[in-house]
Amino acid sequence: MTLLYSQASPYARMVRVMVEVLELTAIQTEMVNPFDNSQRLLEANPLGKIPCLLLSDGSSLFDSEVIARYLDSLSPHASLFPEPGHDWQRQCQFSLVKGLLDAAVALRQEQMRAAEGLSSDFWRGRYEQSLLRGLREIESSGIIASNSLNAERIALVCLLDYLDFRHSNLAWYKVVPAVAKWHQGLMDSAVFLSSRPS
Repeated sequence: MTLLYSQASPYARMVRVMVEVLELTAIQTEMVNPFDNSQRLLEANPLGKIPCLLLSDGSSLFDSEVIARYLDSLSPHASLFPEPGHDWQRQCQFSLVKGLLDAAVALRQEQMRAAEGLSSDFWRGRYEQSLLRGLREIESSGIIASNSLNAERIALVCLLDYLDFRHSNLAWYKVVPAVAKWHQGLMDSAVFLSSRPS
């Protein structure tokens, strides 16, 4: 199997970290630029988005959560997600973090649109407030009660690193100091170091 990814994508990074945590050594990785619209990527994912997992039978999986849950199902010795139909709070926590990833990427897109004179102050402010509200919810939700890695905590580290990478002016760590302290304890773990966005 081959995972198509880009270095800056927090969604692809989340999946790459999960590959490491689950010790799925048979999965190769291949860096692509989704904006190049390469035939290889478009044939695997008509949406032209990454991550995209090319399976050994010639088919493919796309959407980071679909890929993550598939990878989790392959591991005989670890589980990053709760069993289907169980622990609805954890399911919701993962959705919260994934929604914050969506907001962070949308905010980045607004920054890119600014270069074309098309940026919207309304949407930029809305995404920023969504991020800060969501992080406050995370601080009180129990996600950071442990450093053991599961799906929502891996996604959260990827989110916070992405905010530092693309949105350093947001200064999120001043708003949620407990989340910032928790992040400091995990961000330099070996499993995160090799995939840090650049």
